[in-house]
Amino acid sequence: MKKNRKNLALLLLAASLLAGCAGQSNSQSSQSSQAKSEKKAESKASSKSAAKSAASSAASSTKSSSSQASSKSAASSSQRADANRMGTLTSQLRVKLPGMLLPATDGLGQGSSNLNIRYTSSSSQNVVYYSVGNSPLALNDSRIASEKPYAVLTEKKNVADASSLINYQEPKTGLPAVKIASNVTGTEEGAAGSTYLQFNQGQWSFVVRASNVQGQKPLPTAQKLLALYQQYGLPDTAAKSSVQVDVGESLGSLNTVITWAKGSSVYQLKAHSTETAFKMLKSLS
Repeated sequence: MKKNRKNLALLLLAASLLAGCAGQSNSQSSQSSQAKSEKKAESKASSKSAAKSAASSAASSTKSSSSQASSKSAASSSQRADANRMGTLTSQLRVKLPGMLLPATDGLGQGSSNLNIRYTSSSSQNVVYYSVGNSPLALNDSRIASEKPYAVLTEKKNVADASSLINYQEPKTGLPAVKIASNVTGTEEGAAGSTYLQFNQGQWSFVVRASNVQGQKPLPTAQKLLALYQQYGLPDTAAKSSVQVDVGESLGSLNTVITWAKGSSVYQLKAHSTETAFKMLKSLS
């Protein structure tokens, strides 16, 4: 009897242990299933977030590209409009001043949209004034006369002695030499409170004047002048011609003076900026 009770107790204990293991296994299985479900949900959320981010980035990139394209298009249209204004005014000038050499480029870095041109003409000379105003005006509008020209182009016609107008300077000797570039040397001399630095290239003489009173030095300007000549060149001329530059650039100063002969005419371009003058002459026709 006692033996049967002992066996029964052992059976009950074994059953209890099996039930506990089964419950623990089910719990672990449930936890594992829940973890897998949560991980799957997190993966889906992450994928959705990445897709949304990629879509947003693509939209932003498309918008940026569209904005850049629009800006470039606007800038290009503005440049075309500026060029067209110079072209339109020059075409009108060619009708009024037939045979005169005229630049096709205004030489400006900015302000082309408000470019204005006026001219005077007689039997002996033509003079064209280039200026930038507050608004674009018609060719020879009377209001342009009150604007300071940034460049003035003059043609003197039927000239008997071009040399008297051109003021070409022969190379100097016996003066201090100044090295302007590795293969270009000029000469320097002082007179009347100024220092003059001269160099010659082909048919052209170049003279830079600096004010001693203002503490100016001619060499930096001479170096810039030589670089512009090498970059843009100057009009073709069979006669000896000249470039004269006063140090210092300011609106209306017209400190750059370039004079040359073409046929029986003598041309002279005065400009407030040396670079502007060279750009205009490069497009001369």
